[in-house]
Amino acid sequence: MLRRMTGRITIGIDAGGSGCRVALRLPSGQVTSAKGGPANAFADPAKAADEIRACLNRAVAKAGLGADMLSGAAICAGVAGCRLPAIAEDMTARLASPVRVVDDSVTALHGTFPDRDGCLVNLGTGSFFLRKTGEEYRHIGGWGFDLGDEASGAWAGRLAAGACLRVLDGRLPEDPLADAVLAQLSPHPLIALQGASPAAFAALAPLVLKNAASPLGASILAACLDEVAHGLAALGWSRGVLWALTGGFGTALIPHLPPALRAGLTEPQGTALDGALALAEAMP
Repeated sequence: MLRRMTGRITIGIDAGGSGCRVALRLPSGQVTSAKGGPANAFADPAKAADEIRACLNRAVAKAGLGADMLSGAAICAGVAGCRLPAIAEDMTARLASPVRVVDDSVTALHGTFPDRDGCLVNLGTGSFFLRKTGEEYRHIGGWGFDLGDEASGAWAGRLAAGACLRVLDGRLPEDPLADAVLAQLSPHPLIALQGASPAAFAALAPLVLKNAASPLGASILAACLDEVAHGLAALGWSRGVLWALTGGFGTALIPHLPPALRAGLTEPQGTALDGALALAEAMP
């Protein structure tokens, strides 16, 4: 039997390349969640919208509600690829619901710092740098693998693959990192990476960390840390300003941070889904 209730339902959505998640909070405070497939508005907007709708419908059904209950709900969706306003507007139209669509970096920032200002550096397969000061945002990067994603796992993996080719050419000396990458990209990097996705390059990033003491590994690690420092500087970060480093590759970089970057480093208070739900609750 479908449930009827008074009070507003709030819904947070976190949609990205690794999957879609929905959290639905009832007026009683009870939260129902659901998961779905990858949803990137830039890579495939139609598929992203379909995944978000399907995941949202699963959460609604799981909560025992009717689809008509969504008309009065407050919904915020953080969707990968929606940094450009035109893409966010297109996704809003595709969802055909009263949904506030923002880039997933915004919901990640609000999850990390729900009640205070700070800087968020997220290094996964891709990367972005974002700062919140009151109601103002400063966004750096997040332009994707082809044109950016500095310091990300895919970026580091591409540097490692390129260095291996220079080793094969005899332009660089043999190196443990090159040996490890060449073994993973057998029979040859050019063949193994032909038409490769950013995720395929990011799969090489753990080898960089594992061989961080080798000359090549140390140089790539230093390049990543330099990009983190440059990104924070571009955000206007200084000692005393809180910042967090998230994402699979970012978390793995934390032990390698120089003392100057450790100042203000803090643990995230929540997730991107927490941020989306909080933004939904703040909607008028």
